[in-house]
Amino acid sequence: MNGDLKLTFIQKTVNDTMREMMQVMTISMDRLKVGETGEGAASIAYSSLVQGAGVEAKLSFKEYLRFVDMGVGRGHPLGGLKTVRVELKSRKNGGNKFVKDDTFKPRKIYARVVYGKLTPMYNRLLYGFTQETIDMLKKELEQANQTPLQP
Repeated sequence: MNGDLKLTFIQKTVNDTMREMMQVMTISMDRLKVGETGEGAASIAYSSLVQGAGVEAKLSFKEYLRFVDMGVGRGHPLGGLKTVRVELKSRKNGGNKFVKDDTFKPRKIYARVVYGKLTPMYNRLLYGFTQETIDMLKKELEQANQTPLQP
């Protein structure tokens, strides 16, 4: 019976965390102006599965959102890198500096959200198990005090 309560507690905690992740991902997508069509935000989903004494959860979304998170895309143009003339005042000398232009900047819609939500989930699971253990030990001690000792 106690194992069922623990498993239910774990499953509820994981499901709540996954729902929070989905909400915060869509909020950060709106804030960072990712996805003009809304197709990416609509593709965010999760599934959870109970396996033995544990719970496994999977967050899924369109693959291109991962690349947006990393800032991948629109690489160097055919001509190569843009060159900028740089003057070095200390040596009274000049030179060329190669600068990437027209590249995407990472817009963190996945990594910060997911990894930021994992620690509070771990803390909830650890705190819940600690409290359950304390309650269980109190019950056992009360039962031991109520039953008279046999000589």
